[in-house]
Amino acid sequence: MKKLCSLVFFGCCAASYAAPQDNDALRREVEAWVRLQLATMPAATVKAGQLDSRLRLDGCALRDIQLAPGQRLLGNTQVRVRCVSGASWAVNLPVQISQDVAYYVAARPLPAGHALAATDLQLQRGDLAQLPGSVVLDPAQAVGRTLGSAISGGAPVRAEMLRAANVIRQGQRVKLVFRMDGIDVSNEGVALNNATEGQMVRVRFGATQIVQGVARADGTVDAAP
Repeated sequence: MKKLCSLVFFGCCAASYAAPQDNDALRREVEAWVRLQLATMPAATVKAGQLDSRLRLDGCALRDIQLAPGQRLLGNTQVRVRCVSGASWAVNLPVQISQDVAYYVAARPLPAGHALAATDLQLQRGDLAQLPGSVVLDPAQAVGRTLGSAISGGAPVRAEMLRAANVIRQGQRVKLVFRMDGIDVSNEGVALNNATEGQMVRVRFGATQIVQGVARADGTVDAAP
C-alpha cells in the first residue's frame, strides 16, 4: 500500500468558520481523503460513518486528516480529524473500507508436503477486509511450492502455509560440481538431506567421503573445492 500522506483542507473564507462546523461536510471531506489514499486500488469502496448528531464543533479554518494511530486503510477503521486553525478540537470518524479482490483457495483437500500445481488452486472473489492478511492473490506465489500443513478444500491459501519446493531429496543421486581455477569438475554422489534451492546439502560420494555444497534449481550441487 502506498505511503500515507496527511492532507490539510482549507475553508472557503475567513467568515465561513465563524459558523459551527458542518458535520456532513466533514464526513464528505474524510471520504474524499480516504479515496485519495486508495487511488491505486480502484476496486475499493469507502463509507464514512456519522458523528453523533448532538456533537457541536466550532467552525474551523484548517483541518488535518490522518489515520488514527494503530489503524489501517481496510475494513472498519478510524480517521482522525484535528482542527489546526480557528478552533481547538479533534475527533475520530469511523470509516468502512471494502476492497473486492480475486484470491485463491484449495480446490480440494491437500496434505502437508504436497507440491502445488495450478489445478490445486481455485479462484474466488471476496472482500479483502474479511480475508486473512496473507491470503494468496497471485497464483505465481503458490504454484511450485509445497504445503507446510494440510489444507481443507475451499480454504484460503495463505503465504505462511507455503514452503519452497525441494530441488534435492534425501537419497537422490546428484551431480556434484567442483569449480577450481575456472574449471568445472563433476562427480556423482547421494544426497544425505532434502534441500530447497540455495540451501546447503551434504553429499556422499565414493565409499565414505562426504562433501557439502549449495543446491541449485536444476538439482545439481555446487561443492566447495
